[in-house]
Amino acid sequence: MISELPTVLLIEDDRATREMFDYALRLAGFAVSVAADGLSALRILDQHFIPSVIVLDLDLPQVSGTDVHQEIVSHAETQAIPVVVVTGTTWQAPLGVFRTLRKPINSDVVVSVVQQALIAQEIDRSATNDAAPRREET
Repeated sequence: MISELPTVLLIEDDRATREMFDYALRLAGFAVSVAADGLSALRILDQHFIPSVIVLDLDLPQVSGTDVHQEIVSHAETQAIPVVVVTGTTWQAPLGVFRTLRKPINSDVVVSVVQQALIAQEIDRSATNDAAPRREET
């Protein structure tokens, strides 16, 4: 059975933070896939898993969050996915992220921002569909 729940790819190396966000997102009604490092996240995306939203830490082992983001925006099938950066670093978030949140952060805030990203994505889709030329039926 295919899940109809919106999906979140949670990319976070800190186990306690990952588990806290995972629990809160599932409790809020999201299907969650988790990756503990950047390389695992890229492998998940390479399997053509297209999440509704990505929650991304920047300071990741193996492949940095900045590099993961660069890969996301460089592929047509993933570039429209909203990315919420959650980081404890002072690194500047890459351009094009939906929102940047600084750790420590309450998981309720993460859930709220993920919900906002979904709403914004739906509004963008509606605007794009409304702007698309319509074929006249004959």
